[in-house]
Amino acid sequence: THGSPGYSSKYQVVGVGSNDGVFYLFSANTGKLIWSIKTDGEIKQGCVFDEKRGYVAFGSFDGLLYVVSLKKGNVIATFNTKASIYSTPLIHDENIYVTSLDKRLYSINLDTLKLNWEFLTSGRIFSSPEIIEDRIYVGSNDGRMYEIGLDGKELAFFQTTERITNKIAYNPTTKRIFLSTYANEIYCLSKNKG
Repeated sequence: THGSPGYSSKYQVVGVGSNDGVFYLFSANTGKLIWSIKTDGEIKQGCVFDEKRGYVAFGSFDGLLYVVSLKKGNVIATFNTKASIYSTPLIHDENIYVTSLDKRLYSINLDTLKLNWEFLTSGRIFSSPEIIEDRIYVGSNDGRMYEIGLDGKELAFFQTTERITNKIAYNPTTKRIFLSTYANEIYCLSKNKG
């Protein structure tokens, strides 16, 4: 198991995917398996819970984003990217965001489960997206950290010397952004006010 487990306080469950291609949902209190679902690829990263709708979502190396009912374990919908998914999806407002090794960030409406938009970078994306002050931040193997509006439009980027494969970190008190690269560098960034 490479991916970290996810926890839902509302439903008192823990979900985790594994290299056997199976996503498992357990009772957080007893550890009892509630259900499991098999995909056609390894599950390398974490899951995200939509507690409002009672869903859990995760990506697989089969290139699919899965949206699954927490209660029954049945697949509500899948979304097909053009390559494997090596990231943890993100839910913000009524949308879910996921990256893919096809170099894209996708925005999908959780009510309709239809694509809102996709954003293409110049490199494969291993990193998970992050929301900072209603902007989406994501790193790519092209060495860029992208700042993207909720409408899918690029607002800015920061170029590093190497691939960015990890999630961006943010300190809301200092408003500093932290990112690491494959060259063992750590950047601490602040936005220009002008």
